Amino acid sequence: MEFDLTKNRNNLIFLPLGGANEIGMNLNLYQLNGKWIMIDCGVGFANDTPGIDMMTPDISFIKKHKKDLLGLIVTHIHEDHLGAIQYLWKELEVPVYATKFASNFLKTKLLEYKLDKEVPIHLISGEKELELGPFKMEFIGLTHSVPEMKALMIKTSKGNVLHTGDWKFDPDP
Repeated sequence: MEFDLTKNRNNLIFLPLGGANEIGMNLNLYQLNGKWIMIDCGVGFANDTPGIDMMTPDISFIKKHKKDLLGLIVTHIHEDHLGAIQYLWKELEVPVYATKFASNFLKTKLLEYKLDKEVPIHLISGEKELELGPFKMEFIGLTHSVPEMKALMIKTSKGNVLHTGDWKFDPDP
């Protein structure tokens, strides 16, 4: 049975292209009214495959819908959440939204691949919501092993979704 996207265009859809049920390659899509947002774009680590050090998510699906992809939101700086951006951005060519810390980290990576002038990076903070098409996102600080980890409260006309990325319980952050 094949999923008919045209019949579900007005529904809120969650589509993980990587990172679900595995460690690494985090790339999650949300769709509503024919518009998409991407959360994270990370690499996976091929520890059990000789000759392969890392992998990127298969983005063939979202490439077909590239004109409707509104943005890529980065939750934090770990490689499994942003490590594939420099490899996949030319195929996506979408604005990137990140905290100041993640933005600076990403700019250093992009400089190495001569993409530092090409990739539009927009700063996000915890004080202001980001609105992209039918999605309004509130950024929520979480404790993790790196600074400025953000969860997203994705607000839509169909309901709200809390997208956490990673976190850790830390009574004394």
